[in-house]
Amino acid sequence: MEKGKDRKNWLGRLINFFELPPDVLLDRPRLVMSGNEKLVIENHRGLLEYTNETVRVRTAGGEIFITGEDLNLVSIEQEEVWVEGRISRVELPKWRG
Repeated sequence: MEKGKDRKNWLGRLINFFELPPDVLLDRPRLVMSGNEKLVIENHRGLLEYTNETVRVRTAGGEIFITGEDLNLVSIEQEEVWVEGRISRVELPKWRG
């Protein structure tokens, strides 16, 4: 078995055994969307672009690309980004593993 697959299987067993949230251990963002008006992105790595029509957020796996109208950054903290407005599209990177 490949070394990467061994690590993935080991992490999966560890996550299940301790009932841990996989998004945190696998360094993946967590997105919570309320209708098309509010989006919270947790576990981000910074803001790449912000206009009232576009928001790009960096994550460990790539960029999250948000488009819409009247987009506002309500809050940007070390752990989460809050976007509000009329969100029309959220594009996610292709996750590895």
